Amino acid sequence: MKNIFITIILGFLGSNAFAVSNDSLRPIQVGDSVFLGACSAPGYKYLLSYKKTRFPDMTATYNKETGEDFYDYFFKDGDFDVKQLTCEYALKKYRVICLKIFADKKTGAERPVMFLDIGLNTVAWVEFDGAVESMEVYLE
Repeated sequence: MKNIFITIILGFLGSNAFAVSNDSLRPIQVGDSVFLGACSAPGYKYLLSYKKTRFPDMTATYNKETGEDFYDYFFKDGDFDVKQLTCEYALKKYRVICLKIFADKKTGAERPVMFLDIGLNTVAWVEFDGAVESMEVYLE
């Protein structure tokens, strides 16, 4: 696997992200894949694993092509096991299922988050800025 450092910048309109490399500029969208970088024990600093253990509304859905309504679908109701994402996920690629921008509760600043499909009823919550700066996530 070719490890290329990519700087990722969030756009101002909605939750579009852009990957910049030496020779390209392209948007990162739901459905794209990103790689997780090397990991130091016990796990990643800017990635959390959310495993949903109870789905109160079994008929709930979201738009898998756009990621629209994913956050409400997955996080609004139910129970979760939450932990730091462990190194067993390192050096593999995962599908982006949602891009979202939150407001930091203390500062009000934008806090971009990317959600990755890492297994059955399990997503990685990626604190975008920190994960990119520390090369925990990247494009090939």
